[in-house]
Amino acid sequence: MGYVTSYNLEVKTGNSDLTGQFVGENENAAYALDTYGDTQGRCKWYEHEEELKAFSLKHPEALFELNGKGEESGDIWIKYIQNGKCQTCKAKIAFDEFDHTKLK
Repeated sequence: MGYVTSYNLEVKTGNSDLTGQFVGENENAAYALDTYGDTQGRCKWYEHEEELKAFSLKHPEALFELNGKGEESGDIWIKYIQNGKCQTCKAKIAFDEFDHTKLK
């Protein structure tokens, strides 16, 4: 079995053609993404971070943004990857405070 996620990849700074190059060179990425970085559907891609970090070392000027939406509710994140390093930002779900005036 395993855990599936939907992925999207964008080059924020640098050559936007790098998305297609990464997908073309990486079998796992090709299963998860099309050549434009859009999702191919939900899949297992456990090595996404390590594979993208390795690719980013070849293109240190590029900043990659990988978005993920996992199968569990609230599992939404963005990973920023540049020059072999990664920052992970997880979604924060917040609710408004109770406001008596909004009762209808």
